[in-house]
Amino acid sequence: MLRNKAAKNDDPFMASALDNALKQVRKMTAMINGFLNLSRLETGKMPMDRQHFDLGQLVREAGEEAKDMDSGHRIIVQTEGEAVVNADREKIGQVIYNLLNNAAKYSPPGTTIRVGCTLAAGNATVSVSDQGIGVSAEDLPRLFERFYRVKTTETRHIAGFGIGLYLAAEIVKGNDGHIRAESTPGQGSTFYFSLPLVP
Repeated sequence: MLRNKAAKNDDPFMASALDNALKQVRKMTAMINGFLNLSRLETGKMPMDRQHFDLGQLVREAGEEAKDMDSGHRIIVQTEGEAVVNADREKIGQVIYNLLNNAAKYSPPGTTIRVGCTLAAGNATVSVSDQGIGVSAEDLPRLFERFYRVKTTETRHIAGFGIGLYLAAEIVKGNDGHIRAESTPGQGSTFYFSLPLVP
């Protein structure tokens, strides 16, 4: 609210300062939630509250929210048909948010991020693609390991604890799904996860 008011009052310094403060609050919130979820997962206290919902609709909601939060990238959302799955809607939403956040974090401003949901072979597959720094073939198989972080000169100054993708993978597995990634260094990455459609 303060940031929006500062922008309306044509106070660029205050608007910029509040924008930075808001970004830091979001980072801190994501970090706290990440460690809380990690603790719940390790103690077996992160049950999946399953329900039937349209995964495509959740993707559209996440994409629109990302557009509102991220002014530095062009975000394109593409879905096809109704994709009803039986899964924990809130936690699957966290997975999509994490993938979108990573795409923004590891790709230059002004580039395009695509998020979509497709249907095939009895599954709904969500994909998040970026035009970022990419991941080497050596690092790719370890991306979903707990606390694993890619260490390069490009990632050295990017904050993170190596738990986001691990939690994403565990949530997807806990909902009978599969997750994977494809990447080419210097060209970008695409993350996919699939959930079975309700018959």
